[in-house]
Amino acid sequence: MKKFVNFLTLAILVVGLAAVGYAQKTDLSGTWIGFAERQGNADDLTVVLEKKGDIYTGKLTDQMGMFPGVEIKKFSVKDDVVTFEFDGAMGGQTFTIKAELKLSADGLKGNWTMAGSDDSGAFELKPKK
Repeated sequence: MKKFVNFLTLAILVVGLAAVGYAQKTDLSGTWIGFAERQGNADDLTVVLEKKGDIYTGKLTDQMGMFPGVEIKKFSVKDDVVTFEFDGAMGGQTFTIKAELKLSADGLKGNWTMAGSDDSGAFELKPKK
């Protein structure tokens, strides 16, 4: 039984380290397509990322026109979690959206939240093929 527990612990450790390695070695540069959802309504998104050294920059555009090529800010990849922010404007007021997405072989999937409010929703991106 002790050998099985040791093997199981080792297997879990190997899988965890592989996931961390995947996130750190994956270059996220390129065009990503997906959606952001709010109250059951989806807005199609296109995100273009560029990597210079260890720093990502990019732009986000949406189908509804709320985000016409806005700059992505504070882009970070830690372990298998990607976070970034972008600004929008509506009715003369500006707001900041924060995204937190989990990286997997299928793409990026998670949620967005609007700074200073309870507004949030699903957010998903996949590499454009």
